[in-house]
Parts: sequence; structure tokens; C-alpha cells
Amino acid sequence: MGGVLTRGAFFKPSFTTMDSNSNFRFNLPELGGALGDIGTLLPLMVALIMINGLNATSVLLGAGLFYIFSGLYYRLPMPVQPLKAMSAIAISLGVSASALGAAGLLMGVILLFLSFSRLITFVVKLFPRPVVRGIQLSVGFILLRKGVELAFSHEIFIGGASYFTGMNQFPLGIILAIVAIVIFFLFRQTQRFPSSLALLTFGLGAGVVFVTVPAFDKFSPALPAIALPSSAEFSFALMALVIPQLPLTLGNAVVGTWDTAKTYFNEKSYRVTPRALTASMGIANIAAGLFGAMPMCHGSGGLTAHYKLGARTGGASIMIGTLLILMGVLFGSAAPGFLSLLPLSVLGTLLAVVGIYHALLVRDLKGVNQLAIAGTVAATTLLLGNLTFGFGAGILLYGFLKVVGKLSKGKSLRRFNRAPAKETITSVS
Repeated sequence: MGGVLTRGAFFKPSFTTMDSNSNFRFNLPELGGALGDIGTLLPLMVALIMINGLNATSVLLGAGLFYIFSGLYYRLPMPVQPLKAMSAIAISLGVSASALGAAGLLMGVILLFLSFSRLITFVVKLFPRPVVRGIQLSVGFILLRKGVELAFSHEIFIGGASYFTGMNQFPLGIILAIVAIVIFFLFRQTQRFPSSLALLTFGLGAGVVFVTVPAFDKFSPALPAIALPSSAEFSFALMALVIPQLPLTLGNAVVGTWDTAKTYFNEKSYRVTPRALTASMGIANIAAGLFGAMPMCHGSGGLTAHYKLGARTGGASIMIGTLLILMGVLFGSAAPGFLSLLPLSVLGTLLAVVGIYHALLVRDLKGVNQLAIAGTVAATTLLLGNLTFGFGAGILLYGFLKVVGKLSKGKSLRRFNRAPAKETITSVS
């Protein structure tokens, strides 16, 4: 049983009862929706394990526990994703696992401070609705573009492994992407079996055919251990990883997720508040930093992925969280090899579909000004490759249009006040 929280409350018992069956369902549609966001999760997760040396068991356990916690608390299919900007920088620079741990600890402390000090309630006021929709439109376009890139990638699988020589010259990835699109929409129309599950089943089948399957005797958990970073690593992590990530986290993982939850779930999203989101991400990242897991967040695009592919309750988060934990415990260090069975083109198809769905959130904006603001955010983000710049451009245009609107309104009122009053003619009989 659950209930509705009062404004500003978070992580507190609720008092208005709700039907528990509507909060947690465990069925095929929920499972299909639960797996809808792996196109974002898996590539970055595997790269952080293989390139940056993160403990595979820690990463999978951390993500799994965060998923379960989020499902139990929010009672919605709340996504769990790597911190994307931070992960991309770390992968490109080959940052050590210890430095990533420092970044997770710093991000966690900052988010908890914003939540418990209530400063986050002031931060969210910096994000007008057209700007939020612009951020969501930007994320949608980014997902769509990344999906297309994966479909046309020279590497067919995450690890690039294949039985065939010269596979880079054979358009297998494009063929797999075309088949994946057909399968997705066929099952989407029939609605007898979740389209995301059908797509992933096809992808795993293709992986078994074209990639050497990891030997099962190599599966063993790699126990996580607490490791405290050095002061130099904290300094590096703050400047190189945390500061570039923070605006994206506030804009997409906090404000964007909050708004997306309200759009899809209405009153059922009463637990999804900026304070709750920053608190849950803060706790998760401190734990991740201590135990060598990847830095994590929620995300508006991930929420769209879960929802549009069938998930409606916290049961979806619990199911995928359980799967990740089992994979971490049973497979351990061999998990990246198993996850690499999924073709990049199949993951790209999922990303592209979710990107289109997410971009369509902009449809509820009204008027040329609102659409211009959202379009400016998206255009600037795509042009400069930085969502922070897109947010800044949107805020500047929003402020400019607001000032122009006030000036125009003031001139209209002055003209009206200067106009001579019309005489009223009263007929007398």
C-alpha cells in the first residue's frame, strides 16, 4: 500500500492509499519495457568495464540494486543509466577506475547537498517548460543519431568480434538493423509479444551465430572491494569529469525526468520530485564510488524507453535489476563477453526508436515562441555537441522573448490609455 506525498516531501511514508497491484506488475509487457533502455546502458557499461577496468560484478550489482531501489520507491519504471558525459570522457581518456570512483563520490555528495539543503527547488526554476522540452528534444535527437551511427558502425558487435575475416567490408550490421526494424514493428503491431523482447531475442541469436560465445567455465564473480581515491584523483575528477557532467544531470536526469514522469504517469508520479531524484542519485553514486561501480543517474530518455516499450509499474525496474544482479553474481568478469553477443545495430535500432518517441514530447508546446525556444536548445546542442550550451541558448532566447513581450504589452497599454473615450449616446423616449 502507498500514498501521496505532500509537496516537498521525499523518502517519507505516505498516507493516501493506492492499489498495490497497479504499482508492481510482473509480466511480459513489463519485462519488455524493462529491457527497453539497454541500448543506452550496455555499450557504456561494457566499455567502462573493458577500457577503464571497473569491477564487472560491482558494476552489475550497483546498477541492479539501484534499479530495484528505484522501482520500490518510485513505483514506476524508473531508469538507471551511466552518467553519459562523465562516461564518455572517462572512456576517451582511459581514466582509471579509482578516478571514476572519486567522480562518483563527488557527484553523490553534490547531489545530496542540493537535495537536503533544498537548493534543488531553486535550481529547477531555472528550467522553464519550453527549455525542458528543448532538452528532451535534444536527447531524442542524440539518441536517434547514436542509433543510426551504431547501425552503420564498422564494428558489428560491442567487442568487434566475428568469425569472418573482412567483416568490416560486409554490410552485416546494416542488414541486421533492417531486420531488427522489421521485427520491431511487426511485433509492435501484433502486441502479442513485447517488441523489445523480440528484438533482443533476435539480437542474441545473431550473436550466437557470428560471435564466439564465452566459455561457461570462466564465469565467476569478482568480489567488490572498498577503495578510497587519492587527493590528486579527487582534484582531477572534479575538473575533468564532474563539472562537465553536472549541468546535464540537473537538466536531464532531474528536471527532464521529473517532467517526463508527470507527462506519462500524471498523479502516479507523485514520488518523482527533484529532491527525491537528487537524493536517490546522490546515495547511488556515493555507494558506486566506494565499491567501484560506475557512476549512475536516472534519465528522461530512459523513462521514455521503458514506458513506450511497455513498462508501467515499478515491477519493470525490479525485474531488470534482478537480472543485472544475477548476471553479476553468476557471470562476474565474463559478463562483458556475454553482453557483447548483442549486435550494435540491434542496440542502435532500440536507441533510434526511443529517440523518436522522446523527441515527440515537444508536441504539447503551443505557439511559435515556445517551439522556437525548444528548437534553439536542440539546434545548439547538436551543433556544438554540448547540452549545457543548448540550455544556455534556450534560456537566453526565453529571457529575450519575455522582455520583448512585456515591452509590447506596455506599449499596447499606453496606446489604449491615450485613446479618447468614446461618448455613449443614450436615446430618450
